[in-house]
Amino acid sequence: MRKLAFTTEEALPIAHKFARHIKKASGVLHLEKPAWHDAQYRTTFFRQVGAQKWLYEIQSEISLHPRLMAFVTWLAAKRHYAELYLVTDGAAQVPASTFSELRAAGIGLIILQDNTFRQTLKAANPALTVHLDPTLKLGNHLAAIEECVTKFNNDDRKDGLRDMCELVERETEMVLQKSVAKRWITLSLSQVKSKDWSDQINCLASKGIMVAGKEAFIDSKLRDDLHSFRGARNLMDHKTTSKKEEVRRQKQFAERMMMGPRLISDLLEVKRKIK
Repeated sequence: MRKLAFTTEEALPIAHKFARHIKKASGVLHLEKPAWHDAQYRTTFFRQVGAQKWLYEIQSEISLHPRLMAFVTWLAAKRHYAELYLVTDGAAQVPASTFSELRAAGIGLIILQDNTFRQTLKAANPALTVHLDPTLKLGNHLAAIEECVTKFNNDDRKDGLRDMCELVERETEMVLQKSVAKRWITLSLSQVKSKDWSDQINCLASKGIMVAGKEAFIDSKLRDDLHSFRGARNLMDHKTTSKKEEVRRQKQFAERMMMGPRLISDLLEVKRKIK
C-alpha cells in the first residue's frame, strides 16, 4: 500500500490493518482520493460498487472536527448515494454523547477489537434519508409520522413506508367521512367505506358527488400526487433484477416517503375547511 499522506501517525497502524481487511470486500479501494470531483474533503479510503460508495475515515481517537462535519453537511445536501464510517481502535473510548452525535450526523462507526473490525453503528445513506419539513401542519398525526420517518431512516424502509401509506389512506377516508357527517357530499357513510383507496381519492377530486354549491375537495394535481403515493405499495412488492434497478427503487422509496407528510398536511387542511 502506498504512503498515506493525510493520515496521522497514530492512525496509520489501524489504516494498514483496515486496508487488508477491506480488500476482501467488493470494489476497488481508493486511498486518500476525493470520492467525487467536487468533494472538498478526502477520507482515508473509499470504495464503490455500482452506484454506492463507502467512505472510511481512519482515526486513532474519534474527532468530529469542523472540516469533517462540513463534509457530512455537503453529503446530505448533495444526497449522495454513500455511507460514511469512522474507523478506530477499540482501545479508544467512545463516550455515549459522541455515539449520539455520530448517530445524529448519520456517521457509522467501525471499531477494531481483538484484531477484528466490527461495525457498531450503521451509517445513514443521504440519498435514502428523509427529513420532516418543520413547516408542515400535521396536528395530532405528528408523533405517528415521526415514528414512520425514524423507522424508515433506521434502515427499516419497507415498514416505515408501509406505515406511512396506511396513515395517508386513513386520512383520505377521514376527509370523506367528515364530509358525510357535515352533508357536503351525496354519498352515505357505508358507500364511502365500501370504496377502495383509489376510488376514495377520485371522489375527493369529483364535483359530481358534492351537494349543490360545493366545489371538489382537491384539484387534479393533488389527486395525481395521491395516486402516485398510493403506488408505493406496488413499488414495495416489485422484484428487482439488477443492482441498478434496486438503487432506483430505494431512491423511489425515499421520494414517496417525503411525499407522505405533505399529503397528510394537505388532507388535514381540506378537512379543516369542512364545517
